[in-house]
Amino acid sequence: MLVSDPPLLLWLLLVCLPTSLWSCLHCDKNFKTNLAKLRAEVVERQIHDTRLKARASLLLRGLEEDFFLHYATSQFSGFAVKAKVDDLIKKVRSKTGGLLQTSLKDQALLEELVAFRKETTMKLKVALKEHQTQACDPKTCVWLRYKVFDCRYCQETSAVCLTQSQCFVDSQDRVSLRYGAPLQEPNIARNGVAIVLSMGALLFLVIIGVIITYWRNRMFEYV
Repeated sequence: MLVSDPPLLLWLLLVCLPTSLWSCLHCDKNFKTNLAKLRAEVVERQIHDTRLKARASLLLRGLEEDFFLHYATSQFSGFAVKAKVDDLIKKVRSKTGGLLQTSLKDQALLEELVAFRKETTMKLKVALKEHQTQACDPKTCVWLRYKVFDCRYCQETSAVCLTQSQCFVDSQDRVSLRYGAPLQEPNIARNGVAIVLSMGALLFLVIIGVIITYWRNRMFEYV
């Protein structure tokens, strides 16, 4: 049976067509909208401790902005298998939608947000690493026939061989899953050597002082 009503036909087309996905996580408007609501509404309403609230807000703001972009481009080439990213975006949309209805509060809510970020990052890693492994193999990359997302420019493209610099990008130090600048760990070996040398120099000066004092006293004995 033909549909003659234009508005009804348009509605059917919208229902039948798949929901448009916006490339990597930081490019998806629906996902970012949910994150903004979580930060502005749920965190404000359900976390009462000011320190916990600040941590949760910082975490969500990072996810809204460039946390996933930085991870994709600093640890990998920035290209991810489209099919896996599509599936991931559907899941994070659903998960963040559920978090908007959560009854968790304070520490429990913060822990849930931290776990969500870690789980999402690990799933994104799978999509990024799968393509990088195949696209960095010169024997097989010429035969790639799937679509990828360019996370840097938020666009879909065909899988191609990656350059040497793109293939070795994940040899850099891994970013911390805690959003923000990583803490600098103290160089224990270097600090230890400095302390030993300083103590040695101080001991040497003490010995010299003792020797000089001793010889001065001996000299006065014969004056």
